[in-house]
Amino acid sequence: MIVNNIDKLFKNYISLGKSFKIRKSANYTELVTSAGDKIYQNKNDKFKGGLFLFGMVKRDIKDYLYKNGKDIDVYEELPVNYQNENFDKTKKIIGIDIDNAYWSVAKLKKYITLKTYRKGLEKKEYKTIRLSSLSSLGKERVYNVYENGEHTRDESINGDKTLRKIYNDIRHSTYGVMREVAEELGNDFESWKTDCVFFNDTKENRVIVTEIIESYGLSCKIEHRKIVEKNKVEM
Repeated sequence: MIVNNIDKLFKNYISLGKSFKIRKSANYTELVTSAGDKIYQNKNDKFKGGLFLFGMVKRDIKDYLYKNGKDIDVYEELPVNYQNENFDKTKKIIGIDIDNAYWSVAKLKKYITLKTYRKGLEKKEYKTIRLSSLSSLGKERVYNVYENGEHTRDESINGDKTLRKIYNDIRHSTYGVMREVAEELGNDFESWKTDCVFFNDTKENRVIVTEIIESYGLSCKIEHRKIVEKNKVEM
């Protein structure tokens, strides 16, 4: 059940001495009653409009696992950010960013369908929802448990390891593209930050980076460091 003011319900349950458990994030709250009924509230109106993406992603991955089995070969673990300590800082730097990176890689690896991929790109405000629908895959959930209106303990529910492998494969496959670019650029490579690579800005280097990214069926765009760092913080 979806409600508009779960905080009021929470306080009411406390005052009545009810038993329940609750978990919260920045925009989302879930309360589970002693009978097992689930009550939700999403505080972000933009987020509400794209909640259907969670269901679409879940169905797509369920179909993927049915067709391909649960033995997920996760890409080699790589850092989300990487810096070339030998880069000549006097060189002019530019960045190239993979468009909708995790979402696009999920489609590239056939974890989500073309239909879901396109639906997720229909509106700009779906960006956070796209990321959440993937990052929540197999994630551990932690509830605050209340007994007779008193907080007694926290309860952790282990996530699905197979689903977590899928999310990690999406992440590290993205960083794998970044590493390939870095290796090709050599000392002209400055750093990568998630899905954006920074390098010595020359015409030749722009071509190298763009061709590698596009060879995977991915698209990309020029970015500047201040804009990228601001966006990564907001993600």
